[in-house]
Amino acid sequence: MSEYKSPYAANIRNMHNSEVVALAKNRFTDEETQIAIAKHHYALGRQYLAENPEVLPEAADILWNRKGYVLKCALLLNGKKELSNEEMTQFYRTTFKNRKSRKWRMHQAFLGGYSWRGNNKSKTPGVLLEEIYADTVKSDPQYYFVRRFVEHPNCTLNLALRISTMKVSENELRWGSHRWQELKNQALLKVAEITKREGAVSR
Repeated sequence: MSEYKSPYAANIRNMHNSEVVALAKNRFTDEETQIAIAKHHYALGRQYLAENPEVLPEAADILWNRKGYVLKCALLLNGKKELSNEEMTQFYRTTFKNRKSRKWRMHQAFLGGYSWRGNNKSKTPGVLLEEIYADTVKSDPQYYFVRRFVEHPNCTLNLALRISTMKVSENELRWGSHRWQELKNQALLKVAEITKREGAVSR
């Protein structure tokens, strides 16, 4: 007898992969079915569930506790996993620091999605943003990655100042010097915004 009351959850093991994926993507999939998918062996189904904006806490916890970092990155990007600043820093240092091959996933997890995809749900603390910038961007600046630091809601004054005065390689400038200047101007606006906000708080 199945441990689940939901007919979908009870039959996950009998479904085709495409059917599991369809349920994993669906925002209205019930909690039991989400839990069944999180426990299921089909990796792509778990991936889509981690990316589902309506994934529920128990299913998210099961996904987080599975081996590997891909599901963890998806949950952080999705804003479905709360970590303390210390836990987030530890996750970055043990999983991504000095590992260039994981750069794309790391940016997704700690910088959030691109601004045109909607609200940035990333909660990476400013101190960690500075560390990630120093580790991954300072020696090899790439426009779209640097832009995400500037647009991050926790961008610090120190980081915005660094970006506004950063040096860019000739190769990068060859493909868009104007956009780099616009980005530096955006960083300067961020400096002004942070300075004004901090000044108001100190009064």
